[in-house]
Amino acid sequence: MGRETSGLVALVLLLLLVAAAAGASDADAIRDLAKSVAGLGRAWGGAGDDVCGFSGVTCERGGGGRVTSLSLPNQGLTGTLPASLSTLTALKDLQLQGNALSGAFPSLAGMGSLTRLALDGNAFTSLPKDFLQGLTSLQYLSMDDLPLESWPVPEAISGCSSLDTFSASNASITGDFPVVLANLASLRNLRLSYNNLTGVLPSGLSELIAIESLQLNNQRSERKLSGPIDVIASLKSLKLLWIQSNEFTGPIPDLSDLQLESFNVRDNMLTGVVPASLTKLASLKNVSLSNNNLQGPMPEFANTVTLDINDGNGFCVKSGPCDPMTTTLLEVAAGFGYPLDLAVSWKGNAPCSQQWIGIVCSSSDVSSINLPNRNLSGTISPAIVNLTRLGKLILSNNHLSGVIPDVLITLPNLSVLDVTNNNLTGQVPKFKPSVKVLAEGNQFGESGDSKGGGGGGSDGGSASSSSSSGGKPKSNAGMIIGIILAVIILFACIGLLVHHRKKKNLDKFRPVSSKTSPAESEMMKIQVVGTNGNSNGSSAVPTELYSHVSAANSANIADLFDSHGMQLPMEVLLNATNNFSEDCILGRGGFGVVFKGDLNGKLIAVKRCDSGAMGTKGQQEFLAEIDVLRKVRHRHLVALLGYCTHGNERLLVYEYMSGGTLQEHLCDLQKSGYTPLTWTQRMTIALDVARGIEYLHGLAQETFIHRDLKPSNILLDQDLRAKVSDFGLVKLAKDTDKSLLTRVAGTFGYLAPEYATTGKVTTKVDVYAYGVILMEMITGRKVLDDSLPDDETHLVTIFRRNMLDKEKFRKFVDPKLELSAEAWNSLLEVADLARHCTAREAYQRPDMCHCVNRLSSLVDQWKPTNIDEDDDEGQTSEMGLHQQLEKWRCDDFTISDSDTFSSFNMARRYN
Repeated sequence: MGRETSGLVALVLLLLLVAAAAGASDADAIRDLAKSVAGLGRAWGGAGDDVCGFSGVTCERGGGGRVTSLSLPNQGLTGTLPASLSTLTALKDLQLQGNALSGAFPSLAGMGSLTRLALDGNAFTSLPKDFLQGLTSLQYLSMDDLPLESWPVPEAISGCSSLDTFSASNASITGDFPVVLANLASLRNLRLSYNNLTGVLPSGLSELIAIESLQLNNQRSERKLSGPIDVIASLKSLKLLWIQSNEFTGPIPDLSDLQLESFNVRDNMLTGVVPASLTKLASLKNVSLSNNNLQGPMPEFANTVTLDINDGNGFCVKSGPCDPMTTTLLEVAAGFGYPLDLAVSWKGNAPCSQQWIGIVCSSSDVSSINLPNRNLSGTISPAIVNLTRLGKLILSNNHLSGVIPDVLITLPNLSVLDVTNNNLTGQVPKFKPSVKVLAEGNQFGESGDSKGGGGGGSDGGSASSSSSSGGKPKSNAGMIIGIILAVIILFACIGLLVHHRKKKNLDKFRPVSSKTSPAESEMMKIQVVGTNGNSNGSSAVPTELYSHVSAANSANIADLFDSHGMQLPMEVLLNATNNFSEDCILGRGGFGVVFKGDLNGKLIAVKRCDSGAMGTKGQQEFLAEIDVLRKVRHRHLVALLGYCTHGNERLLVYEYMSGGTLQEHLCDLQKSGYTPLTWTQRMTIALDVARGIEYLHGLAQETFIHRDLKPSNILLDQDLRAKVSDFGLVKLAKDTDKSLLTRVAGTFGYLAPEYATTGKVTTKVDVYAYGVILMEMITGRKVLDDSLPDDETHLVTIFRRNMLDKEKFRKFVDPKLELSAEAWNSLLEVADLARHCTAREAYQRPDMCHCVNRLSSLVDQWKPTNIDEDDDEGQTSEMGLHQQLEKWRCDDFTISDSDTFSSFNMARRYN
């Protein structure tokens, strides 16, 4: 005991020494700052004073001398910052804005506690190479108006996953728009005005689902920011957009899903008609559109909106609609994507009198559209048919795609159509013989018209061979040939009839739309949802679950599918789903529809995917899911029973899960109608999921990584036992190297930081997602929820923050949970596990086997029962097995005669 006490005392002393050393290091750094910076004043004492008493310096409570805040804004400070500033590893807040500090800004690499960094308005000349490296807790970064050397936004900023505000206006940033910013899911405010950025807005910006303020105005580079602004339409939280004084082109996109308050795009090169979705935004307060090349009618906004729209555009009239001819030509331009060179010329309301480029008029009507070699893209608009006097349509040597609209054949005065050397497809419509069609150099299907030259009419090229040297022999030959052809056609019809009868059932069903609702994420997969909204999760139809039925029933199902092999005939699935009746639909997803089926009295779930709609990605996921589920079998993984390929149809057959998804039981209770899960039920589900993923990671014959673990991919049975589903994104890893680089895929919010930023996937990617699910089960909240206050939208961040205070954390727990003292202690254990699973670094996260062990000790607790004093175990322990069985039988022990007899014989055999 003495040695143990001495060891404990030594450990405490060691910790005190370490804390004292760290405190001393912090004090040295503060004194270095006092030496190198002028203007700190009398509040900064001498070498013998406690630095924690200096003005603007805050230290942690409880002694130790660790500096947590250094706040010195607007004090007129001069000088340089010492390199020892990086030793303040406990620093959370560094505010130096509004001073005149100069020189190179020192490295802060690895200061993982820093949450706020403000450097605005100083005279720093350069940044360290490791700028922003390791600042994993940074939430606020402001560095406006710094005379820095040119620098690009570093890739290291992707590690600042909690960054809420990044403001670096007039800070000498150069290069293309930083794509790396798309990784910052929590970013709400981004200001990069007055820099030297170039290039286009990347499509990845659509991932900034929390962004509210985007300011990219007044770039000073020669080429500035350019290209279309279509990605803006996907930023549904956006309230302020300032991108004025750049070189953006193309039309203003549909903004109906946004809640914009301020919209400033003046001094760009935007074209096209101002969409009604902008003018009708109820949230709008300020709009600036001047000095672009906008066209069409003058937009009309509400009286409450402050406007700057009159100057430098090409609106047709100050109020009211445009002339019908102008409207038609603008629709033609819309087909081409409102190209800039047309918009510069196609202004006002009089195409004929103002000499619009490419437009030739006769008697105040458009008689010719002549736009060859204009680098046009897009499609040919059917609106051209409204130009009834049009005689020539020349669009050769461009990049047009799509088809030639059939309605053009109705143009009464058309004489020449020249679309040579484009990318048009389909077939050339059958124009009148009087129309000269030139269509070489396209991608039309086999058609005599595609070679151009004469008319495309069916009559123009016909010639009768009977008019040359007629006579009886040729007539007889023609009759014989006709008879032979008639016989061949007869036999062909008979063959087709037989074939039709065989495939009659296969051709009866019609395609079912697989489009998801507008509110559904692109990355969401097909999920089987509950069939009703009752509170106990039971179904109105039989809810027998294959993996939990008796062994005999399981064998029958296996025999049924084995008789056909894994690949099933379409007839079987048609019968099972009543020809894919809409009454059998369980759910819809990105690549198809899930139907409930009845196969010989057993319920199944059939995922029907349309290969034409799902594309290459969907095809790969279809094949991947088959490949994985043929190799793995586990009671907590949804079993694949078979699959079917038929034409463009791709179908997967699973066991039926009647309890819906975990998502419905946690966050969608109002919609699904389920009662809230108890803590015991949540613990059981969590353990089921952990066991399923543990099997994939280390117990299957190969190592699999799921990559898309989330509540909507966890299905429940009627007893609320869980199974993991949706294996379309599963990756196979070699046992010798359980990490690999791959295309980032999955669902935002559940992606591990290292996977989202580098594409490196390991089993720890699933562990991170599992930790997020545990947090959702504890709080009853979604991982990303824009309906909450700005600082609470990201569940992982706020969860880890609230765990620091138990009382605050208790309020953070799902209020629908009724927790006893024992359950509360259990919840704290699971919360701690969730915290470790979502650690920033992969090596800090546990394996799934650890999660299973830790949860099983909480769920499957075994306690010995008390033995009655009058128990006769002592007497029976001396008996042989057959004697004990006879005694139990005499005591009316509940066991059948047949079982007793077989057990008695077994006992005799071993005695």
